[in-house]
Amino acid sequence: CLFEVKLHMARILVIEDDSTHRRIIREILNAYSHDVTDAEDGDMGIRLQQDHGFDLIVTDILMPGKEGIETVRELVRLYPDVRILAISAYKEGYLEAARKFGAMETLAKPFEPEELAGCVDDCLQRKPGSA
Repeated sequence: CLFEVKLHMARILVIEDDSTHRRIIREILNAYSHDVTDAEDGDMGIRLQQDHGFDLIVTDILMPGKEGIETVRELVRLYPDVRILAISAYKEGYLEAARKFGAMETLAKPFEPEELAGCVDDCLQRKPGSA
């Protein structure tokens, strides 16, 4: 990810099971003028994408219920032009798998606010559907 951030508002969905991480990600993205909606699991995230069609989806990988890889695969199947940024604290293969199944970018936790903003900006500048 590039760490140069350009301000432009996007509608972003954050799928994260941990409420503290969800709040932190929302606050970071709000600080960069993005409009953020969040979901606590993959099923809720997919329903929200169906109802609202976000510019970008930021999803955690390891979650109870519908976990992140499964969520990425389903989102890409249903919405081939979706932009997805996958995040995870577990680096062993999870982020590579997310990219393989359609995530545009990946970011390892923990990350700095500027890193998240840079990855989001990078995804938003790219053509949808270009993993």
